[in-house]
Amino acid sequence: MFIIDGIVLLAIVMGVGCVISPKLRQLVRIRGGRIIDGATSAIEKEEDAYNRLMKKLPAQRLAVQRVMANAATARNELDTRNKTVEAVANRFKQAQKLGASDAALNELGRQYSEAKQAVIDQDAVLIEAQQAADDARAALDSTVSAIKKFGQKVENDRSKAELAAALRVTAEARDTAASINSKLSAVGKASTEVERELEQARAANLLSKGTSTEQEVQKLNDQAAAVAGRAELEELFKQ
Repeated sequence: MFIIDGIVLLAIVMGVGCVISPKLRQLVRIRGGRIIDGATSAIEKEEDAYNRLMKKLPAQRLAVQRVMANAATARNELDTRNKTVEAVANRFKQAQKLGASDAALNELGRQYSEAKQAVIDQDAVLIEAQQAADDARAALDSTVSAIKKFGQKVENDRSKAELAAALRVTAEARDTAASINSKLSAVGKASTEVERELEQARAANLLSKGTSTEQEVQKLNDQAAAVAGRAELEELFKQ
């Protein structure tokens, strides 16, 4: 309950602090971090970090795809410019056969030089684009590999956390059993005391009846009184 109240209070203070003071924002961030640290376990923090990385991965893949697409576009453009060079060369050859003027041949020569320069320029662009694509792909592969290792580590740590929880339960059960045994031992001592008191009461009751000889004489007197009483009654009813 305290943690929930603290988080709600933190949200309110953050909203006000964003308007009031950078120092207050810093304070809220520090105190808020402490509240969150207290509310989450180590494995929960690892899982959260892993999930946040996984959410970023699709955007990284898309960015790499764009870089690779740029390289492919640059390659297609280079092919197009090479075809342009070839086409201008063929036009120049045909113009020569047709006896074109020097001005026409010079124009084709100019176009050929421009087309060749365009190929050189585009080749440089392709080299850089391809290098960027290769680097981006390598970086993505490295990221995927690192996230995979991180995921495996989280899985291992989750197993360790579950084992730790099981060990804690075992320890608590052992402590509970020891406590119960201790209480049973104390109860056993009390039970022995109760048994001793019972024996004492029995002995006191027996002693209250007198000695064994006295008890025997009393028994004989009781029997004699019973016989005398019966004889008296029988005599009474004979009359």
